[in-house]
Amino acid sequence: MNGSPEQKDRIGKPNQLLKPECCLKEGQAQPLKGAKAEQPAGSVHRETCRPQAEVASRLSNTASKRSNAGGDEVAHSEPKISPTAKGEEGENLPGSKSVAHTEDETRNLGGPALSCHTNYGSSAGRSPQREEEGIEGRSGVRSLRSSEDKQASGVSPNQGSDTSTQPPQATSTVRTTEPSWQTFLRAIATKAAQNPRHRFGDLYRKLNEDNLRECFKHLRKDAAPGVDGVEYEEYEKNLEANLTALVRRLKQKSYRTQLVRRKYIPKSPGKRRPLGILALEDKLVQQAVAQILAAIFEADFLPCSYGYRPGRSAHDAVRELTDELYRGNYEFVYEADIKDYFGQIRWDWLERMLGQRIQDGAILGLIGKWVRAGVMEEDGSIVHPERGTPQGGLVSPVLANVYLHYVLDLWYERRVKKTIQGGSRLFRYADDFVVVFGWKHEAEQFAQEIKGRLSKFGLELAEEKTKIIRFGRKGGDHNGRFDFLGFEFRWEKSRSGWPIVKRRTAPKKLKSAVSRFQEWIRRERHGKLSQMMDTLRAKYQGHWNYYGRIGNFKSLRGYWGQTTRLLFKWLNRRSQRRSYTWESFNRLLERFRIPAPRITEEVQRKMGEMSELRRWTENATGVLASVNLLGNHYVRAGARAS
Repeated sequence: MNGSPEQKDRIGKPNQLLKPECCLKEGQAQPLKGAKAEQPAGSVHRETCRPQAEVASRLSNTASKRSNAGGDEVAHSEPKISPTAKGEEGENLPGSKSVAHTEDETRNLGGPALSCHTNYGSSAGRSPQREEEGIEGRSGVRSLRSSEDKQASGVSPNQGSDTSTQPPQATSTVRTTEPSWQTFLRAIATKAAQNPRHRFGDLYRKLNEDNLRECFKHLRKDAAPGVDGVEYEEYEKNLEANLTALVRRLKQKSYRTQLVRRKYIPKSPGKRRPLGILALEDKLVQQAVAQILAAIFEADFLPCSYGYRPGRSAHDAVRELTDELYRGNYEFVYEADIKDYFGQIRWDWLERMLGQRIQDGAILGLIGKWVRAGVMEEDGSIVHPERGTPQGGLVSPVLANVYLHYVLDLWYERRVKKTIQGGSRLFRYADDFVVVFGWKHEAEQFAQEIKGRLSKFGLELAEEKTKIIRFGRKGGDHNGRFDFLGFEFRWEKSRSGWPIVKRRTAPKKLKSAVSRFQEWIRRERHGKLSQMMDTLRAKYQGHWNYYGRIGNFKSLRGYWGQTTRLLFKWLNRRSQRRSYTWESFNRLLERFRIPAPRITEEVQRKMGEMSELRRWTENATGVLASVNLLGNHYVRAGARAS
């Protein structure tokens, strides 16, 4: 192995800690051998442990061999992606939305509430964890920041793993912590933001009673039980004893994951989406591990990723895309969707990606158990998958984001974008993404390259949802329309005659929502009226909250009209004779406070104030700009209204 004499000496003596020179102040002499280093006043004692050897494979069957999928070996160095000649860009770098709406258990991964009494790195008497040194000249999955990123954020390209750097707010392009985070999670996120090459070890001990108790509070009480049939209230009755037994099994490495119960939910007319329902203890441990993974990788995720991240949502992606299309000089849009993304993730590549930041074999072993767990179908048969992650598992969204971060995001930013001359930008939410281009031939070239890139990692595009359309300010009648996250984007003229980007509920989504409403009212029309109205109120409020964007009132009114007519029809079939007239039906809706269609987007924030997301992404470069989302005529209308 090539390396400096200090590296060789450190590798030859694994029990001896080499104090990095970068931690010394200017002019300070090296400490004598055997001398005890002084600790600055007020500093926090950091945890120390013995250096760990290279972690064996936990996700693939070839656990004792070095992964070499695609002919590339894993190395920990600059974020190049391909096994090319020296100096060239590399190629080998290596979320459903309905799951988030159905389970609602992944709503704040990485942002746990309340506090934890365990401080990261608080154990004494152990030597500090060393990161694994990179191997020069090897390609494959690599660390997440290039030298250019470090120079742009004020970090020296030659800084080592223990180098003191700026706070994460100055070095990271996105927010990596929240005020409600537990102490050890904030410490992990800070370390990850300050040192993009650090590999975290000793994470398994964070799965203790205190952490699992806090994670238990964030599980849904009304969630469907898994194959064990244990529900939230039943487990809570003897919570302390159950947590003690669970932690004991984790420490003794006798914890075994249970089967995943498969449930199919409607996706679109004629199609169903498979959903995995976990046992309660599997949910609990996955919640704890998902928080740790999110704290580590949140500092590495790029601003183009919006799905399943703390502080970001689908509305942020829709708003930023609308603003970019309106303000930018783009003429073409590449719309794409990955076919069965959660079911096609390759475990060997996923292991190599996680290994860029994690060297705790026990944590990797847990993840390996979850992704390889058997699935119990609705007919009782057992299926053992060969790839993919359980869609519906609490850890699956984070793993899916990590996978596409290497496969798509870094590849686009580090290689594709550098060759684009006409302007381009990527927007991704889980497996749905769009790329805007200024020139058509560059969009067509990207469409050819993305197929080979995804196939290298076992992924495939859904051809029926993938296309290139003309979409520009000067396109006129040649402009097309495209769907993204349930909204249809199109160019239209405003009242003053200026072309603006408008959004409305995608026709397929509107038709599907009305169809689901009809199935629900037919099934529940004989139930208790007060309970039915409570569910109806939640359905309408949820629809207005998501689709209540500026300029979409016509679609909201259409959904209201179709569903209220269905409601009127089926309520009148509760008995042999007619129960309601339209006048009495309207009084019924008013009595139970059924919300009418309305725009829920905050106009003042979008027109006059800068969003938190824009503030995070622009603080690193010092560029501050207000958001005029849909044109000056909206500003004038708001001024007249005020």
